[in-house]
Amino acid sequence: MFRKYYDLHVATKYSYGVDSVENVVKYAEKLGLDTIVVLDRMDSLDVLGEIKKDVKAVKSDINVLVGVEIKAENQGDLNRQINRFRDNVDILAVWGGDFEINRSAVENPRVDILTHPELKRKDSGMDQVMMKLAAENNVAVELNFREYLHSYRKIRSYVLSHMRRNVMLARKYGAHVIVASGAESVWDMRAGRELASLAYMCGFDRERAVKTVSEVPAFIVKRTAEVKNHTLKNGVKVIGV
Repeated sequence: MFRKYYDLHVATKYSYGVDSVENVVKYAEKLGLDTIVVLDRMDSLDVLGEIKKDVKAVKSDINVLVGVEIKAENQGDLNRQINRFRDNVDILAVWGGDFEINRSAVENPRVDILTHPELKRKDSGMDQVMMKLAAENNVAVELNFREYLHSYRKIRSYVLSHMRRNVMLARKYGAHVIVASGAESVWDMRAGRELASLAYMCGFDRERAVKTVSEVPAFIVKRTAEVKNHTLKNGVKVIGV
């Protein structure tokens, strides 16, 4: 079966990454990816405009989308940034790790991805209630390959344990899980099946692990168009608008 592989989280020099948009896209081609999301943190729409110019200038056969990763101080700040960026990006992600931000993100159907909810925590960053909300609002929970890749010994075992906990909850409540590279350089990027191996280590069978980098991100990308077109309000799709 032919599959299209996605990586919905690759940073560039415009935020905490080191490579240009062009270098990221060209390396994604070498890895056989079908779609990537240039996902950067930013403070203004001006920066977003520069990223879009760079994406447009790159000649490539792969699908390159532009996203924003919001790092919020509190719920009010999160909502302000969602309102600022939502209609201007293909994918809107929220930088996870803080428990309250994690919860606010999964409560909001205008959010596409909660990135690394377990980041720098002593737990998985999610509980049963939050995973139910993620399922209801179609907010995908990310397994961040870079977090695993750059950890070691006890830290790596803790990271995997927290990710496994979130996979268990996601399976129980029907929430979407994706694996993304979280790449900060092209050397952090991985081919689709290599990314899927993280989902397999975290408790998915082989078929469902592959879906975390194919069918599930494809659904997220398709759904975001509905959100941007305002046909999705509080998790309800409006027909005939």
